[in-house]
Amino acid sequence: MLLYTVRFLCSVVAAFNRLLRALRKAMAAVLCSPPVSVPTASSPLSMRRTTTKVHPIVSVAVGGGDDQRACKDHQLFAPAVDAFAPCNGSAAVVVEQVESTKKAARRRPSMLVIPVVPEAGEAPAGWGVVVAEKEAEVEVEGEGFRLASRRGARHPMEDAYCAINHKICAESHLAFYGVYDGHGGRAAVDFVSERLGKSVVAAVLATTTTMEAQESATGSSSSVDATAAAIRSAYLATDIEFLGQGVRGGSCAATALVKGGDLYVANLGDCRAVVSRDGTATALTSDHTAARGDERARIESSGGYVSCGNNGVWRVQDCLAVSRAFGDAGLKRWVISEPEITRLPLTAGCEFLVLASDGLWNKVSNQEAVDAVSRSSAGRGNSCKDLVDMARSRGSRDDITVMVVDLKRFT
Repeated sequence: MLLYTVRFLCSVVAAFNRLLRALRKAMAAVLCSPPVSVPTASSPLSMRRTTTKVHPIVSVAVGGGDDQRACKDHQLFAPAVDAFAPCNGSAAVVVEQVESTKKAARRRPSMLVIPVVPEAGEAPAGWGVVVAEKEAEVEVEGEGFRLASRRGARHPMEDAYCAINHKICAESHLAFYGVYDGHGGRAAVDFVSERLGKSVVAAVLATTTTMEAQESATGSSSSVDATAAAIRSAYLATDIEFLGQGVRGGSCAATALVKGGDLYVANLGDCRAVVSRDGTATALTSDHTAARGDERARIESSGGYVSCGNNGVWRVQDCLAVSRAFGDAGLKRWVISEPEITRLPLTAGCEFLVLASDGLWNKVSNQEAVDAVSRSSAGRGNSCKDLVDMARSRGSRDDITVMVVDLKRFT
């Protein structure tokens, strides 16, 4: 009986030893041949296997904007090297994986080093000229006028101005003043501020010479206002010239021409001219906006439409807030460049003229502007700068340009 018991125990021990050997072999197999996994871009770093050597991520960006943002979500990984290949008895695999890794590295694009754009005026050789922004704040005191201009908070400066004094003869002068408000960039406002004044003066001088010759030959004066016709033709010709450049954008304008004791005021868009006569403000222009009934009727009769948004602003073709302007080629069928012109004889009561962009008139009334200039004339501040500050303090975020022309010197 004892012998049987000893044999039974020996068989149990032997079985137990065989089980232990089997377990050891199984564990060795697991440890020496682990699965190789490549982490995905969305896998947390802490979840990656530390026993697998993964090469650095190479990000590939194609194009810009939305394309570039989309490419950030797709990252490429270099092939992983099996660190346990020796345990699997395949040393040649290591060499093959290392070689493939080197080839992948050679195929990677080199890093692009994008230089920092230098400041304006400091462009080294090989760089294109960096165009500097127009000055953010300007104050000018010229012959017979003063001006202040300040850039708005929404975009680069798009206002401009012009002043021309031309001597006709010893007793008479031809003076031109203009304020311009661009939109869609500076292309239109730069072109118009450079060309319009010269075109108006040249057209008026040519017309005056022609009319004087005709009157001398016939002995009678014409009832047609040749000066107003010359201004209109100069406006239209300037617009045609700009459209011929093939450049986008547009510009509003308010201009004043002094000739022979008369003041001719012309405008496109929402720049405005206001005259002070004995301290009373009188608007010499009417803003060209889609909110005007006659402008809306003109646009609709031409096949266009106007709409009013949630902010209460009327727009042509859901796009532009002004109904007349230079440029705006895509809307030229409805946004015309023919100005409205007002003629005012300069009498003793005419004191000064205020020309300004809508950055002022959206926050300051006509009479408030005249009162501010009158206070300045009495030695209580700089009228143009005071008006700019007034509009800005009331929340104007647009460009603001104000020009005050002294009319007393012409009466």
